[in-house]
Amino acid sequence: MRSLQELVTRIDHLQMLTILLRFYKQIETAYHAADRVPLELLPKRPQRILILGMGGSAITGDILRTYAAFTAGADHVDIRVHRGYHLPPSFVDRNTLVIASSYSGNTEETLTSFELARLRTPHLACLTSGGQLAVRARELGIPLIPIPAGFPPRGALGFAFFALLLVLLRLGTFRKPARQLTEQAIESTYQRLKELSELYSIPDEEQNPTARLASQLRARLPVIYASERLEAVGLRWRQQIQENAKHVAFGGVVPEMNHNELNSWFFPAGFPSRTAWLIWLQDPDDHPRIRLRIEYGYRLLVPHVPLESNTFLSTTEPFFLTRLFSLIYFGDWVSYWLALLHRMEPMDTQVIEDLKRSLASHPYDPTIATPSAAPPDSST
Repeated sequence: MRSLQELVTRIDHLQMLTILLRFYKQIETAYHAADRVPLELLPKRPQRILILGMGGSAITGDILRTYAAFTAGADHVDIRVHRGYHLPPSFVDRNTLVIASSYSGNTEETLTSFELARLRTPHLACLTSGGQLAVRARELGIPLIPIPAGFPPRGALGFAFFALLLVLLRLGTFRKPARQLTEQAIESTYQRLKELSELYSIPDEEQNPTARLASQLRARLPVIYASERLEAVGLRWRQQIQENAKHVAFGGVVPEMNHNELNSWFFPAGFPSRTAWLIWLQDPDDHPRIRLRIEYGYRLLVPHVPLESNTFLSTTEPFFLTRLFSLIYFGDWVSYWLALLHRMEPMDTQVIEDLKRSLASHPYDPTIATPSAAPPDSST
């Protein structure tokens, strides 16, 4: 069996390792990006925010929504994330700040919903590295939050999230105590990710917990259950395992899974015990009843998924933002090592690109989108 270091050399030609190692540096770049945003063109203290995006560009909004919802002084801000060609029926009005997030700038779903949003609100911003979205922003005089080009969208999370967060802080979106807390948390997150990059990059399962978990998942089906505070983290884990490792992953949220999925682990007969590996993501500030639900829930599943096929992950950093990104970073590295164990190039998304090429044979112009002209159904 080849060593992990040999696999890095032989397989990771596009240097996902470098992106992961330098992830913390994206926070530095985010400050420079936020400095370039013309804040005078954006509303002060926005209280209704809609983030448009898909895949690795939408997760920025999911994490921001989670952070605000569980941070005193920020939890009054109504942040929502929308994926798709249309807009939520009644959320967007003239008081809503709409942020179109597309790393490439060419995501047709986001471009379409962006054009629809222009009909409902004057308050828009674009979070992108270029493409059609950047062109439209410049044509229309819409503020652009710039992200460096040359990364896969999922590898630019640090750029996108922290640039957007810093812009919102400067707009006064959060109340003063929350702004001060968040500024401290950003610095803490930078330092913690820098420390973790040294540990998680060690190509040795004995020393590196992310490589060890990747090895355990190699022939198993990961099912990631997250507490409600970590729902966005659980989604990020699934996305990274799916895209980087080309490995099927599922998941759910506690307490919701207690009301349905908990009762489903009997069949197919023998499948759970042989195949599943449960990963439980928890936060120290979870509601006490959530902690109980996880404890009793996993015990009830032991007859179907043995205890040794369960992994429990939590972090103890003082800032919620740092805990969010510590667990995200752990999952990113797990997906990387799992990709190498499968002999798969982590950056490769050939099947997704094949779909885009197929869709390109059916021309579509998002700029002609209107409420009465729905885009063609891409599911057929």
